[in-house]
Amino acid sequence: MIRCSIFSLFLLSMAMQGVEAQSVYVHPSHEVYDFLKRMEGKGILKDYRDAVKPITRKEIAGFLIAIDAHADQLTSVEKDQLQFYKQEFFVELQQLKYNKDLPEERWHLYPYRSSPGTFNIDLIGGYSVEANPTKTNTKIRSNGLLSYGYLGDNVGLYLYFRDNEETGTYVDPRKDLTPLQGQILSQNKGHTIQYDLADAQVNVDVAFLTLSIEKMPNVWGAGYHGNLILSDKPPSYPQLKLRAKLGKDVDFTFIHSWLSSDLIDSVNSFLVPGLNLSGNVGYRTIYRQKYMAAQMLEASVANGVDVSVGESEIYGSRNPELIYLLPVMFYFAAEHYNEDEDNKQVFGSVDINAVKNYNMYATLFIDEFSPTEFYLPDRQRNQLGFTVGTRAYDLLYPNTDFLVEYTRTNPWVYNHKFPDVTYQSHGFDLGDWIGQNADDLYLEANYRPYRSLKVGLQFESLRKGAKDSTKFQYLLPTPPFLYGPVIKHQSYGVTARYEVVRDMFLDFHLFLARYTQGANIPGVFQYSRMSSDYDGRIDALIGLRYNFY
Repeated sequence: MIRCSIFSLFLLSMAMQGVEAQSVYVHPSHEVYDFLKRMEGKGILKDYRDAVKPITRKEIAGFLIAIDAHADQLTSVEKDQLQFYKQEFFVELQQLKYNKDLPEERWHLYPYRSSPGTFNIDLIGGYSVEANPTKTNTKIRSNGLLSYGYLGDNVGLYLYFRDNEETGTYVDPRKDLTPLQGQILSQNKGHTIQYDLADAQVNVDVAFLTLSIEKMPNVWGAGYHGNLILSDKPPSYPQLKLRAKLGKDVDFTFIHSWLSSDLIDSVNSFLVPGLNLSGNVGYRTIYRQKYMAAQMLEASVANGVDVSVGESEIYGSRNPELIYLLPVMFYFAAEHYNEDEDNKQVFGSVDINAVKNYNMYATLFIDEFSPTEFYLPDRQRNQLGFTVGTRAYDLLYPNTDFLVEYTRTNPWVYNHKFPDVTYQSHGFDLGDWIGQNADDLYLEANYRPYRSLKVGLQFESLRKGAKDSTKFQYLLPTPPFLYGPVIKHQSYGVTARYEVVRDMFLDFHLFLARYTQGANIPGVFQYSRMSSDYDGRIDALIGLRYNFY
């Protein structure tokens, strides 16, 4: 099926030669998204929808053109940012035939310009040192490359690779209870671990459609400090994607993803016979298949009001199902067709920028919900999560922003009785990094005196409850929110980021942190204790990184 899909994209690319449309998606962690969101919140940018990220370089170039038309409303720092991004998206602005005050293209290690291809290649590097509040230290060294470009008139290509070596008295590939992306180890030598990040895209544009074979993070839903629907917490996974521009006010996105179940298929795994003393040379481990189909419809329903609704289906232990490869199929009907062996979710978000300088938003994720039993304490099994937040721009002083965001997930969100259809890949929740049975309050204040310098204050309070045996997920009454031994983690402090030269960032933070974990309750599973309790401990980081966000 994958070979057929690749062949279909190849045929489409050949058939559409001469159609001038090309797409390369911009990684969802790129700073340009914060700039576009700021412009939307200040009422300068219209028709910007970001409930589904990433979006393409050409779309971003179009938004920069729209902002440039209102450059007289920008602060001097914002004008510098605009010029900076016009250099970054120079090729795409030229493709859109926009030349107003267009600066020279940014520097690349190797820019290739020749028919029929346009490509850029740049290096990636970084080094950071962190003193953890557990009186341990972590050092991370990174290096790699980034390349993207266009082939012909309708094909976009992207490759990102970053190798990492993590050393110190504390190393952690999972990055649990943090928004940092979890990793898959390539080497483990005690206090030295290695892992790599690799993303790739092949995109073909056909009229108003962009068809993709890719391995990229998905960030779905409204939120700054986390994303309930889909997030970049798990390692990225391969997928087929269709994105359609259904007019000025409506976008539609469909993905079918190949997830990692980490469940050994004991029937198909086997010993390999050999000539050693044991008679075997190894055990060939085969894992059970696992997939996700998901779709989201985004619409601008009024001036400054964007609404998105969508659904997803996790299924596994068999080959891909054609019914889940059909865009716009209702998954509850598909699930019934497959005799309810799979795991469905529904979700939505609202993003409001109707009041100048304010962005208000909310996301709702429903894993299981009964409206008839919602108000019955002994009957309800409301496995859902929500995020609400607001961000204010230039409230007290130009070039500032203030953020308040709260996220809550009820017990057993992202879970399921069948382990091959949980809302996870490689053991990481696909949604918010706080996981089930938790809440997080996050406050942030930032000031940008210059384009290259950003300083801020930050406060966070996380509470994380227990996760008992899955059998209790289906028994009534459901345990209360934050049942079991509770982890509490609070931190506050200062952050700073300085761009030394283009795309080379000096990062710094200094926090005071507090951590407690309730005593074990017999018979109730609790998360492994991360540390002994502490209060007023310092968490400090300094790092230098080049060309990654």
